[in-house]
Amino acid sequence: MKAKDNKDPVEENPKKKKGRVWKRLMIAVLAIVLLYLVLLVVNICCAMSLRKYIDSFEPVKYTDDRLVPVKDGDYYTYYTDRDLNIMHITDIHIGGGFWTYKNDKKTVYELITMIQKEKPDLVVLGGDNTYCLFSVGYNGGNTFNNRMTARTVIEIFEHEDVYFTTVFGNHDTEAMDYANRQKIGELYMDDEYEHSIFEENFTDLDADTVPSVTNQFILVRNTEGKMTKVILLIDSNAYVDTSLMATVLGKYDVIHDAQVEWAKNEIIRLSKAEGLPDGEYLKCIVFMHIPIGEYRVALDDLITEVKDSDGNPVSFTSNESPKDTEFVDGVWGEELVCYGGLNNEGAPEDQDRFFEVMADELHSMEACFCGHDHTNSAVVYYKGVMLAYGHSVDNEAYGDEIMYVGLQRGATIVTIHPDGTFSQVHKNAYKDYGVDPDKFVHVDVDRPLYPDWYRTYER
Repeated sequence: MKAKDNKDPVEENPKKKKGRVWKRLMIAVLAIVLLYLVLLVVNICCAMSLRKYIDSFEPVKYTDDRLVPVKDGDYYTYYTDRDLNIMHITDIHIGGGFWTYKNDKKTVYELITMIQKEKPDLVVLGGDNTYCLFSVGYNGGNTFNNRMTARTVIEIFEHEDVYFTTVFGNHDTEAMDYANRQKIGELYMDDEYEHSIFEENFTDLDADTVPSVTNQFILVRNTEGKMTKVILLIDSNAYVDTSLMATVLGKYDVIHDAQVEWAKNEIIRLSKAEGLPDGEYLKCIVFMHIPIGEYRVALDDLITEVKDSDGNPVSFTSNESPKDTEFVDGVWGEELVCYGGLNNEGAPEDQDRFFEVMADELHSMEACFCGHDHTNSAVVYYKGVMLAYGHSVDNEAYGDEIMYVGLQRGATIVTIHPDGTFSQVHKNAYKDYGVDPDKFVHVDVDRPLYPDWYRTYER
């Protein structure tokens, strides 16, 4: 019997092997490109469908004597001898894509229902109007086309015939987004939008971090021309740079010194033009997205956290004699006050100069309204200045669970009275505006999202 011939296997030609690797690589790249194109088309279709849903609502029915802002000199101005009602709506978080479509429809329904019931003279959007982040890890829309999604947000107010303006939040422009902060600001200023009164009154293009965009003054005068209030929108900015890591690590920027100087100089100029004596300045109310560090200082002045050995809060104790803070109402519903500069060195109140200049130095700022911390609704007076959180409208960014709780969802109504005083009240979407808690999912209107962190000041 003849022995079987054992031959060594023939080695594959290196050129042929290399060609096969490149072929597989090209197929993988083409598959990724195809997947991206499919995702792009699907998200565009979702955006168009969401805008069609917006168009299905009736516009707000205003009377013929509604207040209309006019461009008078450098700034938009409201002339009125009656109350001016401002509706502060913050943290809408429209994802704009397939993954967030149902949640976005719920947000649109809630927003328009509230607007139609309130019939505000002006809506101030408090930032994070869009949320074009990854679905994995962030529960975002996977759109990345924040310009397309911002147009959808604008369409809500344009269709409802409501005058509006905005500050931006940290999520309006992300590291992976299509358009930068400046481009999104230009979109809100586009002449095609009849009801957007947003203007970019100041931009620090030479900023060390991302340039600031949403800085604006809106003036309120009586019909004789006397100034009764100044409204200041100040850009609390986003992250210290445009890198993805700045987003992941939550490295929030602060209000820039150049912004503070601009706001200070304009208040001084307007005060002189109004005939006020030296050292006296017009009173202003301020809107921003990320709270300034004084919000954290005020909380610590009112409430002490008792923590376990692992650093987790186990109880909260109200301080008997706060030093600088007077509690008004509302709650703190989450673990942190995510103020600007949170992860920087230094005390919260030392992160920027805004409060020191506008409140301590000029005594101009009477109130500050922010968003960002979705389940915080506390209102306090800190050193005589109202620091207030607005209700959020988020159905997305805090995970799907936030869809099912409605204690924090609604709007803040800021009313400027003819004598120059102002008042503020929170309104709940379901209890005050009649939003249907079972329209999309069952919403519990009394349960806090984070019960372990829920705290208020016991007087």
